[in-house]
Amino acid sequence: MNAYIFGNTDCRCARVKAQERIYSLNKGVESLSKEEHGLFFDAMQRLGLPNEVKQAAVALYLDFKSRPIGEYNADHKNLEIFLIASVSLAAKAMGDLRTDHEFESKMFVSREKLLDAEERIIKSFGVQDSILPFPDLVSQLTKRQIESMAEGFAERGLVSSNEREELVRRSHDYLDAAVEKGLGPKMSYRGRAAGVMLKAVRDLELQIPEMDIARAAGFDKRTMATNADVIDALLKDSKSSRRKET
Repeated sequence: MNAYIFGNTDCRCARVKAQERIYSLNKGVESLSKEEHGLFFDAMQRLGLPNEVKQAAVALYLDFKSRPIGEYNADHKNLEIFLIASVSLAAKAMGDLRTDHEFESKMFVSREKLLDAEERIIKSFGVQDSILPFPDLVSQLTKRQIESMAEGFAERGLVSSNEREELVRRSHDYLDAAVEKGLGPKMSYRGRAAGVMLKAVRDLELQIPEMDIARAAGFDKRTMATNADVIDALLKDSKSSRRKET
């Protein structure tokens, strides 16, 4: 049986559109060890995730495991955190808005280790398109992160339902515009999410503390501000170019 990874999704119909671009890997679920099977089953049960997320997570994990960095971590008995990070990435890419806090509390992992493992997985196939074109994947994960952060702010009463929707819409627009103007995939997806959301919060004059935005993205305030400045500069260049054309 082959494992499958996610395709190009939309925030309102992620699970349906995920079927439009399915990537099959050579190795399948049968390649997992008994312990790995147990960890995946435990994660799905604890987090209440659907089977399609498990399929995507397994494919992502096996792809990582087959690369040199995965083999290195296998030798050092250090793959469990990457298995959990694969579930986190797959859930976001499939449109699930599970928060980092849920992964921390239900899977008993620290945010720092989870974020580090996610980045290592993404970078491990960043030079290849065997799962999904790298820029597309980074953009997809960024949008899921933005939605997850906004949902968390709404749950805490920092924004209303209408403000949350406008915050997500504005952040997505800024992200798309920045990518169009040359924002490369080297900036991590969480860094992108923090940067565009900080700009959106400022422009919409929402009462969300900057430290809360940084924490929700797993970033420090200074790095988030730097990313926001990079994105802001790109968007200003875009406006200047349009003025010259007219």
